[in-house]
Amino acid sequence: MKNRFTLVDVIAATTELKKLQGMRVNNVYDIDNKTYLIKLSRTDEKAVILFESGVRLHQTFHDWPKSQTPSSFSMKLRKHINQKRLMSIRVVGFDRLVELVFGSEDRENRLYVELYDRGNVVLTDHELTILNILRVRTDKDTSVRWAVREKYTFNEDSDTRRAGFKVEDLEKAVAGIPDGKEEQLGRIFSQLTKCGNPVTKEILSKCGLKAEQKISKKTDLSGVLEKFEEILKATEEVWETVEEHPKGVISYTEALSPTSAPIQLYQEFNPIPMPLTSKFTKELGSFCESVDEFYSRIETQKQEQKAINMEKQALKKLENVEKDQKERIEALQMTQEQREHMANRIILNQELVEKALLLIRSALANQFSWQTIEEMKKTAAKNGDPVAKSIDSFRFENNEFVMILGDPYDEEAEILKVPIDISMNASKNAQRHFVDKKSAAEKIVTEVKKSRKAMWFEKFRWFISSEGYIVVAGRDAQQNELLVKKYLRPNDIYMHADVRGASSVVIRNKSFEESQEIPPKTLTEAAQMAVCYSNAWEATVTASAWWVRPEQVSRTAPTGEYLPSGSFMIRGKKNFMPPSQLVMGLGVLFRMDEESIERHVAMEKEKKKEEEEVEEKKEEKKEDSEGEEEEFPDVEVKIGGEEEEEVYFIDVGPKNPPNKQQQKNQKEAPEKTTQKYLEEKMKEQMAGPSAKTQKRKQRKEKMVKQKYRDQTEDDLELHRELLKPHGKVEEKKEEEVVKEEVKSEAPKPEEKRPEKVEKKVEEEQEEAEEEDKEASAEEITLLSSLTAQPLDEDTLLFAVPVVAPYSALSTYKYRVKITPGIGKRGKATKSAIELFTRQKTDRQAALIKSLLSDDSASRNLPTKVRISAPQLHKK
Repeated sequence: MKNRFTLVDVIAATTELKKLQGMRVNNVYDIDNKTYLIKLSRTDEKAVILFESGVRLHQTFHDWPKSQTPSSFSMKLRKHINQKRLMSIRVVGFDRLVELVFGSEDRENRLYVELYDRGNVVLTDHELTILNILRVRTDKDTSVRWAVREKYTFNEDSDTRRAGFKVEDLEKAVAGIPDGKEEQLGRIFSQLTKCGNPVTKEILSKCGLKAEQKISKKTDLSGVLEKFEEILKATEEVWETVEEHPKGVISYTEALSPTSAPIQLYQEFNPIPMPLTSKFTKELGSFCESVDEFYSRIETQKQEQKAINMEKQALKKLENVEKDQKERIEALQMTQEQREHMANRIILNQELVEKALLLIRSALANQFSWQTIEEMKKTAAKNGDPVAKSIDSFRFENNEFVMILGDPYDEEAEILKVPIDISMNASKNAQRHFVDKKSAAEKIVTEVKKSRKAMWFEKFRWFISSEGYIVVAGRDAQQNELLVKKYLRPNDIYMHADVRGASSVVIRNKSFEESQEIPPKTLTEAAQMAVCYSNAWEATVTASAWWVRPEQVSRTAPTGEYLPSGSFMIRGKKNFMPPSQLVMGLGVLFRMDEESIERHVAMEKEKKKEEEEVEEKKEEKKEDSEGEEEEFPDVEVKIGGEEEEEVYFIDVGPKNPPNKQQQKNQKEAPEKTTQKYLEEKMKEQMAGPSAKTQKRKQRKEKMVKQKYRDQTEDDLELHRELLKPHGKVEEKKEEEVVKEEVKSEAPKPEEKRPEKVEKKVEEEQEEAEEEDKEASAEEITLLSSLTAQPLDEDTLLFAVPVVAPYSALSTYKYRVKITPGIGKRGKATKSAIELFTRQKTDRQAALIKSLLSDDSASRNLPTKVRISAPQLHKK
C-alpha cells in the first residue's frame, strides 16, 4: 500500500493548488503533531490545505477532527500567517520540498514542507531566517544545523529533470549492482525517471517490458535498449500530464467477505491512469480529491479488513467445530452399533461367557498370578478347550477380560472382541453394553449452540408480565434516556421507584386505544421490578413506586435548571403504588418453530372456549334460581339497577372537600389510595359484565322505550337532567384543582402555527403512529412464539433467560426465586441452570445448558443475591 507522496504526486498536487493563490488565511489547525490544516477564503469561496510532514500535501474536502487545544506550532503559524494572502506555491529544486509564500515585502513569511525522509515543516521570514521549526536537525553531509534564528538553506536546481536521462545513466545504474546480486528492472528505471515505482511500472508495461524482470551486471540489455527511446518518450508524456492536467486515479483490490458484498481496499493514488498494472481503478475529479478520498478511507478500510479477517477466522472456527462435531457424532453412532452388537453376542453366547467367568473367578480365588493365568489359558487353548480359545486377552487392571464371540446361528457373521466385566454375570454384561449404547445416543442429542438474532428488548432489563405485557427497564442513564425517547408511546406507562438510583421502567401497551388500560396486576409487577432495580435491593428496605402517563414525562427543565442524561421532568400528579417486596425470579422461555406456535395457539383457543362454556353454565344456573325475580323486572331492574350504577359514580370523589387532617393523611400514604383503586379494579376485572347483567340491561332499555314512547325528546332530556347525581359536580371540582396544579408546572402553550406546519406535524404523527402499530403487531407475533411451558412434541429453537418479579413466573416450568443476599450473580445463575438440567438429557436441557456461555441472565440479576428453590442443594 502506498503511504507517502512520490515526486510526481508532489508536482501534481502543487499544480492543482496554484488555483488557491490569492486567497487569504483564516486560521490554522492541527490534527496531530505532524498534520496541519490551513483554512483559506476569498469572496464566495473557501478552501483548506492539509499537509503532513514527510507524507503529503493537498487540498482537502473532508471535515477532519481537530485537536481541542491548538499546539504551540499551530499558535506560531497563526501569529505569522493569519489574515495574509497565499501569494505563491511551488516545488523547490525538483525535489519533494514545497514552498508556500504568505504576504509580501517585509511582511512576507514562507512555509517549507519537506515530504521526504522523516519530513519537516519550517516557517521563515522574507530573509529565510527560521521563526519556527517542527523538528530541529543537523544535515549529516554539510553539518548545517536548522533551528530557530538560523538560516534555512536548500539546493534549488531546477534543470535536473529537463536534462532527462540517457543510455549511459542506465548502464551506470546496472554497473552499480553488487556482484552476485540481482535488481528488478522497475527499481533501476524508477531512479532514472524519478516517477516512483508505481508510475515507472506502468511506463515499462506500456513499452512491453516487465518491471519484475531481474537484472544483474552480466544480463544482456539489448532488449531493454531497443525500447529505451520509447521509455523516454512515455516518461516525458507523464511529466507533461502531471504539470498541466493531472488526473486523480485510485487503484484498489477487492476483499471478498464470507457474508456480504466485496469491500474495496485502496492500494495506491496516482496522477495518471493505470490500466495496465491495476485490475481495479476509479477516477475522481482531481488529484487532490483522489488523495483526500484515499487517506480519509484508509482507517475505515483497516477496520473493514480487520472485521473481514475476524469473520473469516470465526467461520473457520465454526467449520472446525462443525467438522469435529460431525466426527464425534459419527464415532458415537459407530459406538452405538458396536455396543449393541456386543450385547447381542453376549446374549447369544451366554453359556460360554458364564463358563469363562467361572474359570477366571476360580483362578483368581486360588490366588494365581496374572502370568500363571495367562499360561494356563494358552495351555488349555492348545489342548482344544473351547472356553480357553474364546478368551482373547486379560485386562486385570480394569477387572475385565476380552472374549472372541461369533454368532452360533450365522457362521458368516463377523467375529467380535467383547470386553467382559469379571464382577458381573453374562446378563449384567449385556445390559452394561446396552446402557453404553444409550448414553452414546444421548450425547448425540447435545448440539452446538446456534447463533440467533437478539430481540430488541434484550438490550434492556426486561420481562413479560403475567398478562402478556412487555416491561423494560434501563441499565444506566443512557439507556433510561433511550427508553423514553425511542420506546415510550402515547398509551404506555412510565414507572419509577421512589428511591434513589432506580431505573426508568416502561410498560408497553398492547393496544393503541385510549380506553385500553394497563391491568393492575401488570402495574404491580412493574412496580416490583422498579424497586428491585434500585438501591432498596442492597439496603433490603421495602419501598414504593409511582407511575405516570407518557405526556407527563419531559426532558424540558425549568428555566435556569439543567437535567443530566437519563433524568426527566415529571409534571402533574404521580400515582403511587403500594410497597413492593424484594423478590425476583429467574426463569426460562423457549422459542418455538411455526408448527409448534400453531399448536399452542390452538390449545389456547380451546382452553378459552372451555372457560367460556363453564362460565355460561354457571350463569344459566343462576338465572334459573332467580326466575321469580325476572318475572317482575319493573320492581328490581328499574330502581335497584339505576341506584347501583349512580352510587358508583358518586363514590369516585368526596361530596365535601376534605379537611386539613384528611389531606395530610392522603399525602402521607398515597400508596394506600392506589391499593384501594387496584383492589376495586381487580374485582371489576374478575367479575366482568356477566350474561345476566347484559340481559337485564336490554330488558330495562326495552321497558323504558315502551313506558316513555309518547313523550317528546325535550321531556326525556329534562327527565335525564333531574336524575343526574350530585356527586359528579364534586368530582369535576376535584379535577379542576388537579388541572391547576399541572398548569403551574406545565410549559407555556405553543403559539399558533401556520396551517402547512400543522399539516406536516399531523402527517409525521400519523407516520409515527403507523410505525408504532407495526412494531406492536411484531411484538405480539414475537410473544406468541415464546413459551414457558414447552411440550415434548414441540420443536424448540433456543432458550431465553428471563429475570422478573417472582409472581410473573408462576406459570414457568423452569424457575427459581431470587432474594437479596451475599451471593454473586454468575454463581447463582450457574446453580439455577444446573438445577434445571439435573438428570436430564433431552432437548430442553441441552438448550438450557447452552445458557452457561451467555451472560444475559446473570447481567439482568440485581447485585448480591440469594437463590432458593426446592431440592436446590440436593446432589
